[in-house]
Amino acid sequence: MRFKPLVSLILLSVIAIVAGCSGGGKKEPVAVATMIDSEGAILGKSIILLLEARGIPTVDKTEFGTPDILRKALEAGEVQLVVDYTGSGQYYHEGNDPTIWNDPVKGYETTKKLDAENKDLHWLKPAPANNTESLAVTRAFAVKTGVTDMASFAAYANSGGEVKLICAQSFADNPLGLIGLEGAYGFKLRPDQLVLLSTGNTAEMLKALAEGTNGVNVSLVYGTDGALETMQLLVLEDPKHVPPVYLPAAVVNGARLKAYPKIPSILEPFFESLSLEKLQKLNAQVAYEGKDARDVARDYLVSAGLLKR
Repeated sequence: MRFKPLVSLILLSVIAIVAGCSGGGKKEPVAVATMIDSEGAILGKSIILLLEARGIPTVDKTEFGTPDILRKALEAGEVQLVVDYTGSGQYYHEGNDPTIWNDPVKGYETTKKLDAENKDLHWLKPAPANNTESLAVTRAFAVKTGVTDMASFAAYANSGGEVKLICAQSFADNPLGLIGLEGAYGFKLRPDQLVLLSTGNTAEMLKALAEGTNGVNVSLVYGTDGALETMQLLVLEDPKHVPPVYLPAAVVNGARLKAYPKIPSILEPFFESLSLEKLQKLNAQVAYEGKDARDVARDYLVSAGLLKR
């Protein structure tokens, strides 16, 4: 059947409009970025695999940079989805009671609320794995000195015991970091007892601890570090819970969340499946066994029933 030109033109216009409204047009991809560590790589690759499996296009920017660089890129829209930690809300929203972030629920809810209201950034449900900051020593050091927790470490330091702590500058300056531990347990380290790094990448710190580089015998460590068992390290117990709770979570900007509203239902089961022990083992496979982060991520997702081989 032949159509009159005007009718044909109208029909073609309607078809074009319908096609555009039905999502026939190419949607913008989601740039997924993480911090420069094994955990960031594993979580980021997992997110990419899950999104791509559900038809959501991505750009791989895993191991993008340090926490401050990652946050700036997210706020600027350079990346649209990142892996961050709930306790980091203390840095993004200053002026609030910092002890909020010592509570896993209050810390998450506060960060989620403030970011959504002020930045149009949306935190998804976090993993139940506290990647908090702690101090660690070698097990040999613990046996030799009797230092097993923060109280015994304080006593050791106050009695003149030899201490050389390696940590991030931000941890040393934080009232909920080293300053908080010193106040809570009654000790004070001198500047010459500190080796301060500009980043929070603990791989370098723990290598120095294990090898005793420049006399280092204490190191900052994160709860999900894969090195704890592999390098025979002991985390010093902190019964006063000074540092904040750091639960890993996906954070997505409002525009991409609106474009892909299924992102939460795709990613949250993965984060909910993670535990402290699981993350430690996954991190160890990448950081200390040399496995590829994407392979480790895929194997975990398949074993967890979240992805088909």
